[in-house]
Amino acid sequence: MTKKGLMDVSDRLSTWFEIVAGVALMGVMVLTGCDIVGRVFGHPIPGTFEIVSFAGGIVIGLAMPVTSRVRGHVIVDLVIAHVSKRARTVLHVITRLMVIVLFLLLIYAMTKMGMNLHDSGEVTPVLSLPFYLIAYAFAGACFVECLILIGDIVKGGGNPNE
Repeated sequence: MTKKGLMDVSDRLSTWFEIVAGVALMGVMVLTGCDIVGRVFGHPIPGTFEIVSFAGGIVIGLAMPVTSRVRGHVIVDLVIAHVSKRARTVLHVITRLMVIVLFLLLIYAMTKMGMNLHDSGEVTPVLSLPFYLIAYAFAGACFVECLILIGDIVKGGGNPNE
């Protein structure tokens, strides 16, 4: 895969994940508001807690790749600001490689967890939502995160200061 192809795939996937996360967040806000109004009138919405919990996992997991892509995370560069450009680039590549390894481990763990949850048939108590879908969604988000980090390395070390 070419550098442009890798960037296109990771950009499209992270954008799609961002849209899904945004829709999930909007859904949580609407559902919570409706549940509050329903409770006032003595008719709460069953399963609200389950849906909000699932949607929270979706929002956090799927927003992660786009946050990295647009560099929306906090960077503390107290040390990096005082080293040479070459040393900064080396440090950025090393840290990205370490994070890629971490996310590969997360992909493995979440996929294994998803398979275990699927095999056990574990679902939520009120709405019977399957837990394994969230584990697989988080594993997918970690995969896209790896693509973005690899793209950072390929396009020049991923140094945000240059």
